[in-house]
Amino acid sequence: MEENLTSNILDYIQGRGTEKLEKLDKEITKLAAISGTNDQDKLEKKQQEMLDTKAKYEPRHWLTDAAKRAKQIQFVTHAIKFIHSDAKASNMYAVYQGEEVKGVISTASVSLAQVDVCGNAAALDVAGLLLKVEHEDKKLADAILAEDISPFLPIAENEQQAQAWLAGFKQVFQSKELTSHKLAKQVYWPVNDQTLDEYHLLSPLFATSLAQEVYNTRKEQRDIQFSKEETIKAKGFSVLPELAVQTYGGTKPQNISQLNSQRGGKNFLLDNRPPSKWEKPFTPPFNIKSVFHKEFQSKVYKDIRQLKVFLEKAFEKNSTVTIRDYRAAKVEKIVDALLQFAASHYQLEAGWSKSSECLLPLEEQLWLDPKRVQLDTDFSDAKDHKDWPQQVATRFANWLNAALESKKLALGQVEFAQWKVYVAQELRLTERARKEYY
Repeated sequence: MEENLTSNILDYIQGRGTEKLEKLDKEITKLAAISGTNDQDKLEKKQQEMLDTKAKYEPRHWLTDAAKRAKQIQFVTHAIKFIHSDAKASNMYAVYQGEEVKGVISTASVSLAQVDVCGNAAALDVAGLLLKVEHEDKKLADAILAEDISPFLPIAENEQQAQAWLAGFKQVFQSKELTSHKLAKQVYWPVNDQTLDEYHLLSPLFATSLAQEVYNTRKEQRDIQFSKEETIKAKGFSVLPELAVQTYGGTKPQNISQLNSQRGGKNFLLDNRPPSKWEKPFTPPFNIKSVFHKEFQSKVYKDIRQLKVFLEKAFEKNSTVTIRDYRAAKVEKIVDALLQFAASHYQLEAGWSKSSECLLPLEEQLWLDPKRVQLDTDFSDAKDHKDWPQQVATRFANWLNAALESKKLALGQVEFAQWKVYVAQELRLTERARKEYY
């Protein structure tokens, strides 16, 4: 096992070196084809750089340098920079080994916490070595924690050098000294029920490993939701309504942590309102002729306003990738809200749309009351044969154009067609995913 881990260490180093050497080789070849004194000087510098790079990625040399740089990063499960980007307090690597606390979601709920990396981004290649190099589910980081030098012995000059590498890499799991900071959060926690003069001063950290687990779960469920029908049948899928998104790091999420960068700075927040709030019965949309003009619009008011302001400013400008991407992202967010809005109606009793108080058009009833097919044959036939996703998408497109219209902004058939096609596709995908359950 150790020999294979050793082989993968060498492959990792070689892979990083090959990428840089190939780039230098192309530059040298290009310069060699050009004559001139100045170009000759550049050629000699590049050739020397090639020699230096080869020496740098010689395995013993690279591992020695990497072991020294390991102290610039830290493996963590809980990180301080999510609390405040300028906070200088300690991070923590804390994997809970006890029994899971029932009824409480925490890092103890994660069977295998994913390690995050904080520190100097220039040393992330060291993190890659420890986390990506593995054999038979054993990572090099696991060997480091177990103080196992056997993967290094075939490469090192002697055992002392292998021990030095181990000691260097082990620093990624260690905090020099546990400290707090003025920008960190602190909580006075009473430890005596009788008096308030005894307390612990707690400094809570952001559980980045738990955030990654939530992110991965949501992504997995979303992938299943829009996958092939046989996959949906085999695995099933979940919908998380009322999901909020918190972002960290702005345009540079990598400054917070490596996992934060992989998440694009996004952290999903589940509904944490008390049961008295989220268990309140959801009422059917009675006595209205469409859910778009009031019910749904109130859910996306801020997004509509932001998109309208942006489009008004961009109206006189040439279309660019940045403008198109921002518009697409905002519309995607509104459509996601539309799907969550629809999902919130599925908790209602089957057949609620049969009430005389329901004034919704048939296509909206077919969309929002899917369980009625179990009770109503005519309704079931209509759901199977009418192109209600297209009709709902048409209503959405008309509504969105009207909601965005202003004195400065007039949207027409081009935008209407874009909204309509996109929403119809999303509705068909979600309907296909639900068929097995209604």
